[in-house]
Amino acid sequence: MNINFEEAQQIIADFDNGIERRVNEQMAKKQQSNKKIKSKASKINIYALCNKIKYWYWKNIPYNFRPSEVWYMLKCFLWKRYTVIKPRYLPYTWCDRVDVLPHMIFEVLSQFIEQECSPGHVDWEGTGHMITVNGKSVNVRDEMQELYDWWHNVYIKEYEEVNEILWKEAEKHSPVECENLEEDEIFGKFYTLEQHFTTTEDKELYHKCLMAINKLENIQRKDLLSRMHRVVNLTPYLWT
Repeated sequence: MNINFEEAQQIIADFDNGIERRVNEQMAKKQQSNKKIKSKASKINIYALCNKIKYWYWKNIPYNFRPSEVWYMLKCFLWKRYTVIKPRYLPYTWCDRVDVLPHMIFEVLSQFIEQECSPGHVDWEGTGHMITVNGKSVNVRDEMQELYDWWHNVYIKEYEEVNEILWKEAEKHSPVECENLEEDEIFGKFYTLEQHFTTTEDKELYHKCLMAINKLENIQRKDLLSRMHRVVNLTPYLWT
């Protein structure tokens, strides 16, 4: 093979260009690899810095003073006060505590049934959800529902309806009260009330109605106290 001087120079030039091109490609790959390493290292440094800030924040800022918790407490205070319970059957005006207590107890039970376990995610038919009532073992959820139905249907409605009927019947036979002015050596002058019935039958019916009202109140009070105790016994199960 005969190669002249010019062809030899061309071959040498092509060889040099090839070497230079390969060297440039390798340098470019190395630079790109270095950029990736630097970028990864930068990301690692940022991540480590964020972790340091986060751990410092968790360690030094009390949980209740963190922004999310402060906002949550503010919302609960202004709009949704979970610990403020308003019994639905009582007015906003003054009520004696003897009325407030049972209404509050059964309102807590009612809200739990209506808002948390109807149907909820608790397997009430599972083991561990049994309670003893009057010597019998019953399902907790059934006990809750029985007390709930009694409060809303019997205590609030039926007792009140029967009581209203008895008072209306008593009013039909109610006496006319007259004031009599009397005088005593010690107390001086004072007034006494006398009841005058139209007939003897009215007198008998009136007193029978009062006795029935008193008996109903005693039954109602005894029943209420018994069921209040049953609600209190459900305390360990009032969670979801």
